[in-house]
Formats: sequence, structure tokens, C-alpha cells
Amino acid sequence: MSKPSSSSSRRRSFLNAALHLTPLTGSTTSSESGSPVETRGAGNVLKKRATAPTLATTHIEEERSPTSEVDENASPKGRPSMLGRSSGRPGSLFGSLRSLRSTGEDDTPLTATSSHSPSGSWEVVDEHARNVLHHGEVQTSSGMFRKKKEYLVITDSHIMRFKGQIKASEAFSVIPSPLGRSQTKRHSSVPSGGSAQDLQSLNSSDSGERDMGIPLRHVVAVHRVDDGRPFFTIEIDYLDDECNNASCMSLQLSDPDDRDLWLNVIRNAASNARFTDPRPIPGHVLKRNAHVVGRNNDYDPDSFNLYKIVQRPAAKASGRSAEDLAKIASTICYLAIGLHKVHIIPLYKRTSSPFDSPAQTASYGIMNLTSVRLSEHDDNFELSFRRPLCASTVLHLASSDSVNIAIRLRHIELALRPEWTARPYTFSVPQNVERDLQRTEAFHEDEHCSLDKTLIAYCVAYDINPSNIRYTINYTCEDAPRFELCPSSDYRADQYSVYELLAVMRALRYNETFGSLSFSGIKLDSLNHRYDPYGTEHVCYFTKRGTEIPMDPTQLQNASLLVQEVRALAVTSKKTRRMDFSNCITGTPPEENFDVNQRVKDPGCGVAEAIFPLCRHLSTNVDWICLNGIQLGETDLDYLIHAAADRICHLRAIELARCGLNDRRFGLILDGLRGQCATLEALEFSGNKIELTPNKFESQINVFTILRKLRLTSTPRIPNDEPIIPAPVFIAWRLDELRLSRTPLNQSSIEALCCYLHSPRSETLRELSLDRTSLTGSDLAVLMHSMTREPGKARNMHIDISQNHFEQDHAQFAKAIASGLTPQFVSLPLLEYEDEGLFRHLISAFRVNKSIKYLDISRLSLPDDATDETCECLRRMLAENDTLEELDLSGEESKLEVAHLGVGLNTALRGLGQNKSLRIFRVQHQKLGLQGAQTLADVVRENTTLRELYCDYNEIPLGGFTDLVNSLHRNTTLLHLPQMDSSKSEHLRSTEREVKTARDTPSPSAPPSRARPSGSGRLSMSSSGSFDFRGRIASTIGSRSPLSPSSKSSPSSPKGGFRFSRTVSGPMSSGAQSVPQPQQLSDQDIRAALRLVDESWERQQWRLNQYLQRNYDIMSGKDVDLDIPEEDFEKPDTVTNLGKLLEEVKTDSTPTAEKDVDLGLEAARLEQEEEEEDEEEWRMSEKEKELEISEKMLDAGHHPRQDSKFRAVPLLSLDIGLNASTGSFMDDEPDTPTQKEFAA
Repeated sequence: MSKPSSSSSRRRSFLNAALHLTPLTGSTTSSESGSPVETRGAGNVLKKRATAPTLATTHIEEERSPTSEVDENASPKGRPSMLGRSSGRPGSLFGSLRSLRSTGEDDTPLTATSSHSPSGSWEVVDEHARNVLHHGEVQTSSGMFRKKKEYLVITDSHIMRFKGQIKASEAFSVIPSPLGRSQTKRHSSVPSGGSAQDLQSLNSSDSGERDMGIPLRHVVAVHRVDDGRPFFTIEIDYLDDECNNASCMSLQLSDPDDRDLWLNVIRNAASNARFTDPRPIPGHVLKRNAHVVGRNNDYDPDSFNLYKIVQRPAAKASGRSAEDLAKIASTICYLAIGLHKVHIIPLYKRTSSPFDSPAQTASYGIMNLTSVRLSEHDDNFELSFRRPLCASTVLHLASSDSVNIAIRLRHIELALRPEWTARPYTFSVPQNVERDLQRTEAFHEDEHCSLDKTLIAYCVAYDINPSNIRYTINYTCEDAPRFELCPSSDYRADQYSVYELLAVMRALRYNETFGSLSFSGIKLDSLNHRYDPYGTEHVCYFTKRGTEIPMDPTQLQNASLLVQEVRALAVTSKKTRRMDFSNCITGTPPEENFDVNQRVKDPGCGVAEAIFPLCRHLSTNVDWICLNGIQLGETDLDYLIHAAADRICHLRAIELARCGLNDRRFGLILDGLRGQCATLEALEFSGNKIELTPNKFESQINVFTILRKLRLTSTPRIPNDEPIIPAPVFIAWRLDELRLSRTPLNQSSIEALCCYLHSPRSETLRELSLDRTSLTGSDLAVLMHSMTREPGKARNMHIDISQNHFEQDHAQFAKAIASGLTPQFVSLPLLEYEDEGLFRHLISAFRVNKSIKYLDISRLSLPDDATDETCECLRRMLAENDTLEELDLSGEESKLEVAHLGVGLNTALRGLGQNKSLRIFRVQHQKLGLQGAQTLADVVRENTTLRELYCDYNEIPLGGFTDLVNSLHRNTTLLHLPQMDSSKSEHLRSTEREVKTARDTPSPSAPPSRARPSGSGRLSMSSSGSFDFRGRIASTIGSRSPLSPSSKSSPSSPKGGFRFSRTVSGPMSSGAQSVPQPQQLSDQDIRAALRLVDESWERQQWRLNQYLQRNYDIMSGKDVDLDIPEEDFEKPDTVTNLGKLLEEVKTDSTPTAEKDVDLGLEAARLEQEEEEEDEEEWRMSEKEKELEISEKMLDAGHHPRQDSKFRAVPLLSLDIGLNASTGSFMDDEPDTPTQKEFAA
């Protein structure tokens, strides 16, 4: 009985050693175990936590028939002889069937009536024999060292490994038993490969006992290996999720047909086994990998999928050495697919040392996917990812779920780019998989949600913060809706990065929501002249309709990123018709040079190169192009003129303001645009260095018969008597916008304009800008008479007539306004009056006007603050005018100019309380202060028609803001009141200055402190002639750093007498003077004071939002309570003055030691440097004074050291604690560094 015990103990020890071996793995990945290819197409989704299974040894029990037992005993080479031996070489690492038993099982030999089969044999009844799918003897090699032969049996649940066919026939009756070894029929007699698991199985010395089965549900991948050797290799990778043990086995065959046979049998068997597995991946594995994905902010229970994969090396050399076997071996990982990324997660591995860092997870953005390739013959597949301006990363993988992974990636990519008709990646899969893929059209409740979804996905893929990108959508403009990209929200960056711009532009592709795209003011220089040599997957070759762009593909690929992206935006949307690139390119083209030999090549701005060739080939619907503020060169003009000269181009508008055009280029463009005379609706040439010659310009401009918008702002002209545009040309157009700002108009031009305004053809005109055109009051009066159809009936038009010569013939101008000859919208900003009486006359005209609904008289400039009479006129206008709906009375506060009406405006604002028509009122930058805020609060209480009040930037304190908020308690009509952020910021800055001043200013009533003299024992003479000990008062909290020395004479010293005295911070004796000292306030106290002020502002802002939301609900017809609900948390009271603020700070003051720690080491270092500088200056001044005293005494005929008064007072006779030997003051505390420095 001892021998079996010894054998059992030895086998148990081998089994335990095998279970504790480290898996042969390199880098690891995460995968989601999916279902078989034929039936299951999705991975596991983590919904709830599953109970983690315990690690246990596999226990297999089978009933044996008596017949099988007799056959076994009859065999001369049966298993009992092997089990009964007590000596010999140790058992195989793979173990026999006895190794699969529980370690606590008795090792006593079984009898014929035993219910357990012997652990050393795989014997089954005949009804299980038909489950054998394939079997055969193969030749294997134990790693790299020696070759072995094994007999493999493929069942529907395991891959069984035996020493030979005899052992296999003993376990399975369907396998014939050979008569002799030489007569063994081999299904696969060609050499077979070794096992990479052998590197982990160094305890095994006999492959004959390696008959443990590999469960097919553990198989991760079965794939070919092309390593250059003269045989065909199959690799089987498998993973036990319970014990996290990963292994692989290779089969090497010389016949490709045999290889394919084994490959197909094992793949199909493994697929069927996984299909019957109720839990392909344990719950604890799902949870652990979900946490990894969650740390990357990519986890969502509905989108999380996990698969088991094998990460293969890129290539395997034929001559592998022992050193690099582990490097090139395949590794089993997990592949997780989240919301926007693919994660390769290593297998979990407990580290024995805290210094061992776990393997890193590799993540790849799904939007960076460039290739998906699936093998038709095995489980191999490849994923390729590429970030812009970077090389591709190719992942060579293998998995039994490769089809499921590819389909899942396809579905997620379709969801992230729902409107794309062409995919920017290669999707190479078998034909049967391609047929099964059906694209489902997703329904989006929000029409813009696809843009947000795609934009966020691109931002995540490019490793940028999506919150930095800001945009707005305008629904009230032409060609609406209009996408407008706003400046970045990142205050650290003044412009968008390359990846942020690429994310925005690529997210806008194939978007059929927007009729206009605007990048106005956004710098695109980072994309211009930058190239991506690593790939062309995002280059567009086809339009949204599917037609090919008629351009050379090489030309499309070699273009810069800016050209590629702008082209893609233009050709991938059928709805987009307008693109605005104003002020996007800041580069300057080379100077114009007509010498061909010295001409420098102009690279162009990029936008013209991208758009105009597409317009010429009718590959885009974009026909309104804005290039304002971009300096155009010869290259850009070539693209523009070639496209404009082609009549099939159909351009609607060209905007070229401030583009650096001269007379020659301006003439070329106008001549080239003649081909678009039937389609051109808008022209803009404002701000260019051109001179308009009336006759020539008339011949160039009159061909555009359907022109709607003409902008000639800041355009000089040749002085003559001819009009800039004749009246017949004006009348031929159907203008709705005419801008002639800052363009001088002569009398002929004014007459032509009056004729046009009087003509019925001008009824479509909605915008007329005549500011800075040198018009007088009489000219403006004539224009108003011309545009009036019926007196008292205003035209629906906006006119800007600011900064003209109003004071000349001012009476006619004011009379026209009072008569109601003005249109409904009038802008008169930047008015300047030398005579304040003229301004009162104008205000009186506005008071009786019955046609103006919108009036802008902001930034008014008077010789001085408005007088009481002027303010009374304003008050009457605000109270009596019953047609104004929007009024702007804002001032101006800038470094170059300040314009406001003064304190008298507070009186004028009281007229708003009686107004019944005004809806929007703006009164910014007028320095209203507390009094103005109180006036506006009274107005808000009385006025019931005002909807929006803009009164920020008026230095309104917290008390005034509180009054405004309180006034909303009974006002239920006001919908907008500013948050006063500017006043809040100014209040915080002023509070910080005041608190610091209070800290640094000595307080006469400071409590006395114990005298702690410090500093030097030097003597100095005051202005009265007395010597002082220059003491340093400690000012830092918790330390004894000295203040700057100051020389003070004792009040009791006689004039001209010599008396030693010392100024200290506290009473040293009964006769000592109490010296004022600064308040003990630290930087932490200052921050606490600022926090109190900030919380007080936030309290009022919260109340304001509550009132405005209540009013909005009332306007919407909701039944709400007039009283707003209070907060659930305590808010501080309003801080009304600095004294109360300091009292709260002192009450909440922290201990001195904590304050000192809060100041930090950096503050202490800076303070010490400042003290050393002050001390050095003090020393220099003392030396100068001593030198001056010495010179005076020498002039008097005696040396200062021989003076009797000086020698009459010994140094130690002064009871001030000065040590004459060290020169420092004696103290019970150690010397400070400054004292030691003085002592030295």
C-alpha cells in the first residue's frame, strides 16, 4: 500500500507544479468571446457582476462496462501495469487521467464493480465512440530539443493526446488497435509540430503519458503559420479562463491537404463546442476588462464587447533560436470594443512584487481604422489603424470570433459615420460574410446628433478634448442652417491644432444638414502646405452622387491637407452651397514680378486651388465663396479666373474684401466674371487698393443684371463729376443690400442714388450703408425724402448714416427725422457734437418720430458730461416715444477713447418707467455705478413691457446687483438681465487690493505683542541727531523675518543730543512706546476673503437665474409660483463692506503654523530674497550716514570715536538684550539666518 501512496503523492505534486506554471505569453490582448460563426454574431455584454468561479482541478468520471474492463485486463500492455509500478521516471506534465482526479481521491485500485473508471485510461462505451471526429498519429517535437510522436483524437468536446494508437484504442473503441507498431495505420503519418506549451512543461520527460485532453471550448484560434519551413504548420491556441492559463500547440504537416483537413475539423469542432458553452467568458473576466475600458472613458454596457484573440508576430523567420522563441511566439489577449476604441488588453497576471508593473493596454480609435482583412481559410485576421501624419499600425491577430469582430467593427463604424456613402478603410472579408452584412439606416431624432457623434469619435481617435471645439448653428441667415465654427474654448491655445481642425472637417463630410459652412476667423494655416505621406485613405475620389471627380488621382493625393479637406467638404454634400473662409489664411504671397527668370513661385492660399476646379468641373454645388481677408496671389487668381470664365461654372457670389487686389487684378477678375453674368448675385471688393474709374467701372459692372448684393466699402475713386454707378445701372438691379461705407460720394453719385431710392425697383432694398461717405445734413434729408413712399409710413429697411457731417445743415436733417421720413431701422453710432444744443435738437426729433423701431445712438461723444437740460430731453424721449422697440444708449470704454454721458444719465433713465413700447434697451459702458443700478431697479419694478435689459460693464457693485435682482420679485415680463460677470471680476480685484492694503498698513489699535527684538546692533543717527538701533519687526506669520529697517528718533531725546534708543514691536518696559504694526493677514486669509465675495455674487446670480426662468415659464403659459424656491444649502450673507469682510476672515482664521505651511516654500524663498535686498540697502545707507557723521566731526576738530558722549555710554549698559561679543540680541530662541548673517 505504500507504493501506490508514493506514486499518488508524486503525481499530485506534478499536477500542482503544472497548475502553477507561468503561461508562455508575451504581449496580451483583450477579446470578446463570441459565439460560433454560423449562429452567433455578437460578443458578451457586461450587464451585471457574475460570481467569480473558484479554481479547481478538472474531474472526469465515466462509467465503464464490464467488457471494457476485461479487455483492459487482458491486454499485456494495459494501464494497470503502469499504475502499479513504484519506480521509474516521473509522470508527464500533461498527466494521465489519474491527474484529472481530485487530489483527495483514494489511490486504491478499482474493482470490477467500481463506479469510477481508472484514472489512467480514457475508456468510453460504444455510444460515445461516434463522437470521435478525427484521429491520427503524428510526430511532435518537445519544444526545440527532441521529437516525439503523439496520437491525437478529436472529439466533439476535447482534443485528446496519447502516446500511441494503442492507448487511444483503449480509450475509444472506434479506434482500431494495431497488431504491431509497424502495422499501425496512421491517419497522418507526416511529421507533426511541437508544442509551445512544452516550454512551460519542463517537468515532463515522457510524452507517452501526456494524454490530458484540451477542451475545445478553451480554443481561442486555429490558424496557419507561415514560418518558411519545409512543412505546413497549424497552431492551436487555447486559454483556460478559470485559472488564466494560456498555451498553444503546433502541428506540422508535409501535405497541405492533411493540414487543411486537420484545420477544418478542429475549427468546426471548436465552433460547435463554444456554441454549447453557456458562458464563453466568465463574469469576473468580463468585469475586470470592463474596468480597464472604463479607465479609458470608453465603457458603455450596451456597447461593450469582449473577445479572446491571439496576437501573432508580424513575420516568423525559418531559423528560430532559443533566445527569440518567446519573442516571436503568439500571445493570447483580450480584444474589447468600446464606444470609440478597440482595446488590446493583456491577460490578468498577479504580480509578486509591488515594483512589477502590469502590462499596458493598447487602444486604437475606431475612426483611425484603415483596414480589416479576414482570412478565408483559418482564423487569421488583420486590423490596421492610422492616425493622421503618422504611420500605420498593423495588428496581426487570430481568433475563432474573427467574423464576429469584423461585423461588430463594421456596425460601430456605420453608427459613428451614419451618413457616409464611402468608407475610408478597406473591408476585405469572405464573400459569405459580405453577403450577410446588411446596412441598417439609423433614425435620428435630433438632426444634428450625427455631427456630434461623429465629431466626438474623431476627437477620441485623435486624442484631443472634444470640449475644446465650439460651434453654433444659425437658422436666420441665407442658405440656412449655417454651421459656424467658433474659437477654441481652450484659453491656453489661441487657435485650433491640426488634429482638431481635421476632426471638425472630417465630421462635416457627407452631412446633408447645413446649407452653409463658415470657418470665418479660424486660422487654417496649420493645414495649409502640410502633407500626409503615410496614407491616402481620407482622400475623396467620388462625389456624393457617386460620380468620379474628373481630376488626376495623383493630383488629389499629392495635395496639402487643407486642399484635400476643403475638396472633401465641397463634393460630399449636395445641400451645402456657401462656404466662408474669411480671414482663415494669414500668409502673404510673393510680390508681383513680371520677370520670368526672377519670379518666385506662388504656392497659393489653398482654398482657391481646392474649390474653383471643382466648380469648373461641376463636381460640387458650392457656388457662394467668401475669401475675405485672404491675400490672393497669382496662383489663386489663375484658379479663380479659369473657373469664372467658364459659363457652365454657375457662380452665385464672390467675396474678395481685403484680398490685396490692385487695379490690374481687379480688372482681370471683373472681365473674367462676365461669363457668370446670368448667375452672379453678389460681389464684394471692399478694402482693396483700387481706384474706381466711373466710365470703366460702369462698363464692367453693368453686365451683371441679376445682382442682389454689392459691397464697395473703403474703395477710393477718381475725383470727377461722374457718378460712381449711374442711375440706370442701379435701376436695372434688384438689390437687397448696398454697402458704400467709407467710399466718398460726390453730388452726382448722391443724385443717382436718390433716383434709385425713389424708383419702385428699390423696394427690395433692405440694407443701405452710407457711413463715412461725407454726406451733409441736407444730403441725408434728400435721401430720406427719396425713400419715402407715403409720409408716416416707414420702409422696412436698415440705414447706417453714422460719422457724416451732421452739423452742416443739421436743421434739415432733424426736420426729416421729426417728420417721420426715416426707415424703420436707423443706426447713428459714434455721433460727435461740438454743440450740445444740436444734440438736444436731434433727441427732440427722435421723441416725436413715429417711424423708427430700432435706433442706435451708442458711443455718443459730447464736449463734456451731459447737462441737466440734455438729460431731461433724454428722459422725455424715453417716456414719450411710443414707437421705439429697441434702443442702444451704450457708451465706450477703451484705451483709445472713452465716451459716456455722465451721472446725469441716471436721471434720464427714470423715463423708462413710463415707456410702453420699448422691448430691448442697451446701456453699457456708462459707469452707472450704485446709483444707476438703483435707478434701473426702480424702472424694472414699474415697466411691464421691457423684455431684455443689457446693463453690464457699468461698475455696478454687489449691492446694486442685489437691488436689480430684488426688483424682479414682482416683475414677470423681463426675460434677460446680465450676470454682471465684469462687475464681479472688478469687485474681486478691488477687494484683493483693499485687503492687501489693510494687511500692509500699520494699525494704531493693534494689540500689544511680546517684544522679540531682532536684527542688528548697528547704530544710526536720525534727522534730529540721535542714534537709533535699526530694528526689524517680524511680519511673516509664524516666523521672525524682519521688516525693512526704519530710522526713528526718540520723542524724549533733546534736539541735537545723542541718545541711544531702539524701536521694537511691543513694550519692552513700562516706558516703552507701542509702535503700530500691520494686521496679521496671510495669503490664505486673502483667499478666504475673495471666496466670501465670490460666494455672495454667486448667490445673487443664482437668484437671478431663478427669477428669469420663472418669467420665461410665465411667458410660455405655464402656471408657476411668483416666489422662487430657496436653495437647499446655506449661502453666505452679502458682504457689504471691507470691515465686515475682515471680521469674517479673522473669525475663520487658521492657526499660525497652518498659515505658514499654506504660504509654501516658494513664498518663503521670495520673501527671504526680498529681505536680503532690503537689508543690503539699509547697510549701504548706514555706511553713508556714518561716513557723513565722521566727516562732520572731523570738520569740528575731533574724531567720532574720541567723543565723550559716545564713550560715556557703554554698549552693554543699555538694557535691550544686546550681546557685545556677538553683536546680536540675546533670545531664548535660536538665531534666524538673518541674525547669524549679522553676527558674522
